[in-house]
Amino acid sequence: MSEIHAIDGNTLTEIYRNFYLARRFEEILSDMFRRGEIDGWLHSGIGQELVGSILGVALTSQDYIVPYHRSKATFLSRGVPPHALIAEILGRQSGLCGGVGGEAHAADVSRGIFGSTGVIGAGFPLALGAAFKQFYQATEGIAVCGFGDGATTRGSFHECMNLAALWNLPLVFICENNLYSEMTPLRKEMKETRIAKKADAYGMPGVAVDGYDLDTTYRALQEAFVRARSGQGPSLVEVKTYRWHGHYEGDPEEYRDKGEVDSWQKRDPLPVLRQRIQDEGILDAFNLDQSEKDIEELLSQAVASAKASPFPTRENLLINVYAQEGSM
Repeated sequence: MSEIHAIDGNTLTEIYRNFYLARRFEEILSDMFRRGEIDGWLHSGIGQELVGSILGVALTSQDYIVPYHRSKATFLSRGVPPHALIAEILGRQSGLCGGVGGEAHAADVSRGIFGSTGVIGAGFPLALGAAFKQFYQATEGIAVCGFGDGATTRGSFHECMNLAALWNLPLVFICENNLYSEMTPLRKEMKETRIAKKADAYGMPGVAVDGYDLDTTYRALQEAFVRARSGQGPSLVEVKTYRWHGHYEGDPEEYRDKGEVDSWQKRDPLPVLRQRIQDEGILDAFNLDQSEKDIEELLSQAVASAKASPFPTRENLLINVYAQEGSM
């Protein structure tokens, strides 16, 4: 695992499948939320699915991931069954965490996913610990930490960047910079808006890429992964991307211009990737249509299965919780 692999036909096809699955998964959830079928919050990742779709082909089963809370694409491309993720979001027993974690606190340790978190910046120490384990046990695996641009203003970001560099850990920091920290534009939250430059202070490489360009994003991630696997330490990859929906479903979005959203949507990399697969003779339109039809059927069954699952009971709430005997 010490070389950068080219994007061959099989890789393109797998990335596209991951991407299409994630996009339709997100769209279905958004529709369910509007119909009142999802309680609480829902943070859509529509528009930001490319990174998670790439991780599914660029990482190995030995690698650990602490995903960005908005990137459900990471869970799906890692092999998490859609019904288990939907059930968790719906708060049902068949969910990844028994329905008690919810949308922003899902995890699947069996697949090396140590859990997303709704607490901004809380994923950095988890990823640092995962990377230290890989280093200490001299495995061939690495750790990856996903986060948004707003998290780079938190102390945990800087502390973990410093320790990862100091200890030369196999950790790759991936910032999905969508230009807004909740409702706050990047320029109003930090003086230095070039997030990749922040790596300079810690003596590690930092690179910024267009998150709507498959080739440059794939190459940058691969280079960071190869560096980590070969014992050269951590890297920071800033992926410039955009979320099409608000910070949360129902967000009135008064802080940004509709024209800005439209300009990013016109650059949607999903149809571009589909056309590329056809142009390069990898798959024709018929086979792509069939693949998409299979995904639609998979998701339809996943939603039905998740809805059929019961809600957690009082006893379920005590699983994996440390509590003093007799206190509950």
